[in-house]
Amino acid sequence: MPPHKQVVSLQTCTLRSVAYLLRCLCCDSNIGTDDLLPAINYMQIFLPPQIQASVCHTLLHETHKEVIDISDIEEDGFQFPRIMFPELLNQKYIYICTKLNAEYVWINDSRMIVPMLEDIDGRSVKTLKMTVTTGQLDFDLESNSFDFQHVMKLEPLYIFLRTLTNLTTLKCSQLCNNFMLQLLSKNCPHLEEVSIEMCIDVDDEGIFHLGGHFPSQDTYFQIRRGVQIPSKSVCTKLRKVNLEYTLACTASAVMLLHLCPNIEELMVTPDVNIGDVFTILHGSNPDKYEDVTSQYSLRVLHTYMELDENVLSLIVKTCPRLHDVTLRCNGVERKDRNFLANLLTLDLKSLNVMNCSMPALVWYLEKKGCNLTSLTIQHLTMAPLSLTFTRTHLQRVIQTCPNLKNFSLKLNNNPIQPDVPYSAFGSNLVHFKSLSNLILEGTTITSDDLSVLVSRCELLRELHILFHNLDMLEDHVLYDLLASGGLHNLWTLFLNRPMLTLAGLRRLLDECPQLSTVGPLSSWAISRKDRDALLKEIRIKNWDLNIESPEMMHMFIL
Repeated sequence: MPPHKQVVSLQTCTLRSVAYLLRCLCCDSNIGTDDLLPAINYMQIFLPPQIQASVCHTLLHETHKEVIDISDIEEDGFQFPRIMFPELLNQKYIYICTKLNAEYVWINDSRMIVPMLEDIDGRSVKTLKMTVTTGQLDFDLESNSFDFQHVMKLEPLYIFLRTLTNLTTLKCSQLCNNFMLQLLSKNCPHLEEVSIEMCIDVDDEGIFHLGGHFPSQDTYFQIRRGVQIPSKSVCTKLRKVNLEYTLACTASAVMLLHLCPNIEELMVTPDVNIGDVFTILHGSNPDKYEDVTSQYSLRVLHTYMELDENVLSLIVKTCPRLHDVTLRCNGVERKDRNFLANLLTLDLKSLNVMNCSMPALVWYLEKKGCNLTSLTIQHLTMAPLSLTFTRTHLQRVIQTCPNLKNFSLKLNNNPIQPDVPYSAFGSNLVHFKSLSNLILEGTTITSDDLSVLVSRCELLRELHILFHNLDMLEDHVLYDLLASGGLHNLWTLFLNRPMLTLAGLRRLLDECPQLSTVGPLSSWAISRKDRDALLKEIRIKNWDLNIESPEMMHMFIL
């Protein structure tokens, strides 16, 4: 049977009650921010700062769980309001949380929030998330670029940003500009992570500011000539920067690597070739790469463009600490083998290869596969027709990667080719045994393939299967897998349109006592009536079991 939900502790119950009452105040349109002061003052007097912060965390955390319904709901004789979206809380929520030492604040829908930020002190905030609600933009405020012509309208936000002296993490979507990055570079000495996505008002100028320099071509050209320029930013602890889908281009990546020596992870917009960044830093003449002595702290490198073999060699030479690499290969065995040979000096723990010739990948895995704990093999839409993945290749992957914990196979609707029957391997047939996470996507497999993949995985915690021939997974196939012992420790099982019935689900729940997320059952061979009955049973028996979450449904939008 599934695990039961733990009994809520008295402290947790109290925190939820306080957060619930605050949420009710926030949702009452007749109560303004000034009316909240008595409750805030009371908590400031009687609750330690750490408990105040916990109340604020619970306030937002519990809000995420609310159903999409703003009408009053009656449950067990008690009537209380449900909230449609967390942004309805924003104005009062931010006011409460910054008064009560909250470490996490989410600013959503700046049209409502910006005017009231001027009087808010954000010194307690360590994580700030800023987003724009789709369809609720104030075009008079936000449609134009966030430049100095609009500084007066955004001045309350800028004043708030200046108070974030303890900020460690900034996550921003569609609501950031160059001037904000300049403010961060002057006021946030503890900043470690910056994630700026889909912000078209952030370009190279803003990244220059983040690095502590006034944007000028002269500074950029000096870096290209090898001149060592120190950073003037207070953000000396910056480790992770994400600039996806902004206007920050190659120059931004060059500046950050040069000025911020502690950066371990740098994500740029997909149309920026990371190879160009390193050739700008060290020149485009491969004959001189042996003389390069510069080294960077990068530990993660994800690029979705094909790199020149010499450039990859330069990247490996200057980033010896890389442990997580994503690369796009050519698909030709000789070229891919030479390409992957550059990685042999690295102690990689995670490898994601796209369009890679399997003989070349097997060659690499024979040398370094024992170090890997995560491996992803994927074929893209434009993958060469010569690429195939066979049962023999699967056996070689299992043999060469004995310590693999996470394995993802994404073959773009190509099957695992049955080049030989598994019986042909005889006593040499091997199975995965150490996997904890397995993802199969966009491929076609048989029940025999599935048995080789999971039947001996006693440590398997998460299994995600997203492809269109899962109708082969019937009850009797599931029973065979359960009998092998490979699924008994599952926590999460995502299956898209299997032919599993309610009887199969019952057997699964009986033999997987730790299973807490399974489904989505709306795609299984289970009727709506039986699903509703199961939901009622879960509630009555207090099972910690999720069978139809929105997050789960999102995964199956293929």
